[in-house]
Amino acid sequence: MSRYFEMTDFLVENLLEDAGDYTIESNEKGRFINILINVKKDSMGKIIGKNGRVITSLRTVISSIAKKDRKIVKIEVKEF
Repeated sequence: MSRYFEMTDFLVENLLEDAGDYTIESNEKGRFINILINVKKDSMGKIIGKNGRVITSLRTVISSIAKKDRKIVKIEVKEF
């Protein structure tokens, strides 16, 4: 597990009340890292936030950490 995965998991865990409301998958190829957050429909609004502000902030924080290591992180949110 990469530190980006762990940081994303930590932040999402604190946003949602129940740990069973989401799963996180990560794929790493070279300097590209894809993180997929699968969220239950009921909790989708907490992850996205009003006008997408929460997910945008999450992406900004993780990308800032990744730039230091010259990595590119893409975070996607899907419903399960």
